Amino acid sequence: MRYLVAGLMLLIVTASARAAQKEEAFAVIEQFKKAYDAADPPAIVKLFAPDSIFLGTTMQKPTRDKEAILKYFQASASANLPKHVEIENYEALQVSESAMLFTGQNAFFQTRDGKEVPTLARFTFLITKGP
Repeated sequence: MRYLVAGLMLLIVTASARAAQKEEAFAVIEQFKKAYDAADPPAIVKLFAPDSIFLGTTMQKPTRDKEAILKYFQASASANLPKHVEIENYEALQVSESAMLFTGQNAFFQTRDGKEVPTLARFTFLITKGP
């Protein structure tokens, strides 16, 4: 009986730790949303790890070049203002002690002819906790 209680306690602690890691990692996505909504490309690019790879919704190929990523978000930030992004739904997977994968659907809202127009998209973020 003691082993069963200890096992259940371990499961509860593990689940709580994973939930905390998920919330901490999702906070980075919330920072991305805040920077996007504020049309602040430099703040967006600061969220990228030095060795990250980016493939924007309208890009033809992925890039590691931070200047190219900055230009991508600068072009987006300067058109059809105001704009914002909403996370519609997502799933999360802890891939290691220091990495959480998020994938889901979002909607980018832009203003065209005075009307808010949504563009549905998908996203994948791998959030890592580095030294």
